[in-house]
Order: sequence, then C-alpha cells, then structure tokens
Amino acid sequence: MQIERQSRKGNTAMTNHTDSASKSDALRQGDHVDIHSNGNFRCSGYVEDLMPQLRIVWIRDLRTGERKMLATDEHCIVRH
Repeated sequence: MQIERQSRKGNTAMTNHTDSASKSDALRQGDHVDIHSNGNFRCSGYVEDLMPQLRIVWIRDLRTGERKMLATDEHCIVRH
C-alpha cells in the first residue's frame, strides 16, 4: 500500500507502509527529487535509474554531480 501526501507547495512525498516495492514504482527517470533521511534533508537530484524489485533508485546529486544509489525503503523521497 502506497500513500502519497501532498505538501503545501504541491510536492508529493512518497511513503510506504508495507513490504511492497511500489514506492519506487511511482518514480520515473528524470524526476526531480529531494531525499530525506531520519527527518533531515540529504540531497536533491534527478532520478537516473530504478530497480523497483530491489527497492533501489539512482539519482544524480545536483550539488556535487555524484551518482548515488539509495534504498527507497530507507529514505523519504519527495518528487517535485
């Protein structure tokens, strides 16, 4: 079961309350996202690749240009 929350700015926060990989299914290549971990902003970037069956997403960090691999069940991903 996937729950999407709409923020005041119109961004969509994806949270997952089950074991399914549907959280990363909602993302698409090219999506602009902010990554939060433990309630803190971690980075902002664009989705480059997805592996929903393993709950993994790769993003290109806007600040550093680094490619990062993230587990979608360990981070709050906010799509713009």
